[in-house]
Amino acid sequence: MMYSCTLARRSDGGWMARHSGSRLGQVEVSAPTREQVLDKMRNELRYRSEYCPCSGALGEKIELQVLEEAR
Repeated sequence: MMYSCTLARRSDGGWMARHSGSRLGQVEVSAPTREQVLDKMRNELRYRSEYCPCSGALGEKIELQVLEEAR
């Protein structure tokens, strides 16, 4: 499944990603690196999309359509 998110560099050098507008609600995550913040976003979206997250069964593949905010 494809989800859109906005990626921004914070003033402290870290990264923040936001997603909104789908059935999964608004999601906002932050991390020190770009790769980490995208991983965190995929993991959070995957968790929210699973019927029963505690089952450990792999759900749908999560792909991000990333829009980077201009500084």
